[in-house]
Amino acid sequence: VITVDASLASLSREPFFHYQVKYTFTAGGNVGVALNGEFDKQGRKYLPRLGFEFTTEANEFTYFGYGPYESYCDIHNASKLGMYESTAENEYVNYVKPQEHGNHFGVKYFKLGGFEFIPEKSFEICVSEYSTKELSTKLHNFELQKNGLTNVRIDYKVSGIGSNSCGPELLDIYCLD
Repeated sequence: VITVDASLASLSREPFFHYQVKYTFTAGGNVGVALNGEFDKQGRKYLPRLGFEFTTEANEFTYFGYGPYESYCDIHNASKLGMYESTAENEYVNYVKPQEHGNHFGVKYFKLGGFEFIPEKSFEICVSEYSTKELSTKLHNFELQKNGLTNVRIDYKVSGIGSNSCGPELLDIYCLD
């Protein structure tokens, strides 16, 4: 068992999330991950998402969750719950302004390469040809550059997509607080 006590903070700011993550390794090759934390709002209403991000060379994946198109907690009713296969390339949504894309809500099984991820309840996944940094720093879709890897996010939860930028403020029930 490896236990890590840590916190998250914006650059030069007080930490807003204190947490403990516990990695449990078994003789059978399984790895358990448990994360417990406390969110100090400090003027923030909610977190956009909470999870883990990594890169891999594996590209094809299978999941049981809402799909086959992107789905979020506030818009998953437009999707069907089922078993799907996809690739990082197929998950891309060509928004004019680069942004997060391809999220899948209510995932209860995820297989990528030789790894299987099985949550106690459910989680959310996102598989992309683009890194989070690339998507958040480019202003136009034609500026995007692939990093040659598959960028994977496994999130405990992702807040809904409503942002008050072109409509009503996100309802509290869709906020990760």
